[in-house]
Amino acid sequence: MSVVIDRDGRPVSYEAAVNLMDDELRELLHANLAPCSEQEFFDAYLDAHCVKYGEEFRID
Repeated sequence: MSVVIDRDGRPVSYEAAVNLMDDELRELLHANLAPCSEQEFFDAYLDAHCVKYGEEFRID
């Protein structure tokens, strides 16, 4: 299981995070960022999600 660190410093399952991501936004970022690390992708997704939805992407 791959783990990334969220903005609060908590470990998060990368696979679980990907399953909860907006498909369109995830694919757009993948097209623009690949290849990159899972942490780099997750960080970029957090920023993009906040811009698109006006709120943080949270996994509780």
